[in-house]
Amino acid sequence: LGRLAAGAAPHEGIFDAALAFIDARQDCADFVLHSILRLLYQYAGPESRLSPGLVARARGSVLGFKYHPSEPGVDSLCTWTENHYILFASAAYLAGQLFPNEVFANSGETGHQKMAQNRPRILRWLDLRFHTGFSEWLSHVYYDEDLTALLALVDFCQDDEIRRRAAMVIDLLLLDMALNSYRGVFGSTHGRAYANTKRWASNEGTTDTSKLLFGTGLFSGFDNMSAIAFALSRYQLPPVLPAIAQHQDLPELLNRQRMGIRLEDAERWGLKPDGIENGLLLLTLEAYLHPRTADLTLRLFDEFNWWENSFFRPFRKYRRLLGFLRAARLLGPLCRWLEWDVCRNTREQVDILTYRTPDYMLSSAPDYRAGYGGDQQHIWQATLAPDAVCFTTHPGRLGGPTPDEWAGSGILPRVAQVKNVLIAIY
Repeated sequence: LGRLAAGAAPHEGIFDAALAFIDARQDCADFVLHSILRLLYQYAGPESRLSPGLVARARGSVLGFKYHPSEPGVDSLCTWTENHYILFASAAYLAGQLFPNEVFANSGETGHQKMAQNRPRILRWLDLRFHTGFSEWLSHVYYDEDLTALLALVDFCQDDEIRRRAAMVIDLLLLDMALNSYRGVFGSTHGRAYANTKRWASNEGTTDTSKLLFGTGLFSGFDNMSAIAFALSRYQLPPVLPAIAQHQDLPELLNRQRMGIRLEDAERWGLKPDGIENGLLLLTLEAYLHPRTADLTLRLFDEFNWWENSFFRPFRKYRRLLGFLRAARLLGPLCRWLEWDVCRNTREQVDILTYRTPDYMLSSAPDYRAGYGGDQQHIWQATLAPDAVCFTTHPGRLGGPTPDEWAGSGILPRVAQVKNVLIAIY
């Protein structure tokens, strides 16, 4: 896309590979799909330098994709986490807007129907982010994905309300980055992080975005989608945001935030644990086996045949037992007894404290679910330079999926921070 924008010849082999990935419904196909939607919206017009064959194939992939777990087909797409939710919903809406009268092959729905179904999903997600922030708080991985979906809405959505609200949420997300970064390193506590993104600032998904928008750090060229989307976008960056990010010589900056939703307060946000739509939104918190949501999660397994989804395959061997526990109304009490372990993925409300000086930044999530099992939460970090960082973990296992020795926590610590002093008790 960058080559096209710069006037160079398109590298169609890359697009062919992207379309094959989408057609195979590989996990993260929704990430790739947004590049194809941007290609069709921005570069497939009458004076396009794209071959007619590529445009036709891209059109077929968009019309044949599976946009929601309720649609036919067995796959192992992750559609439910906070970033995937808005990527799928915005892609479905924009695909429907692009082809309003066409029939989408997988669902049998028209583009108009896609728009009608996904408009309330988009607005509800935006409303929750505006009022509660992100459950994947300050994620230097998944903010990149959120921004990609939001920029697509700003650039291409013809609904003024959606476009305006998407731009507002982008503003707030970038404010998160500006307040919680040190000289281009998004070295804060994170709701979700991986080993490479924690150890090397150049591997953060937001590194190129920070450099482009704020002028801090460097261009790493590592696994980033949103920087090129910003470069191609009509989004207008509020000047105050780079000013905050660049104000690194302030003697001290103390930032306090609260993000997320407590499951016990879910009804306050319209998230009563009943029905498919509420169930999918509750899964954006990854509240799979929380005592309040476990029964609804298993209803979604049945509704969408998620027993065959590779992410949930470990549940399959317990299907009969889980069915018995549901029928006997024992599932909730069992999950409550084992909540410290079975809810390690769940990301509820978090308090955030970031202290920054010209020489370092210290950031933490004080007292976040202390004593519970953890997964990809990154609870605290001291950042002295891009490749000089300090943090601790409690290894859940050596190697394999998180929590491992580098990312997440077998048990989450109790953390307290006062300015530049932090105590973590495991």
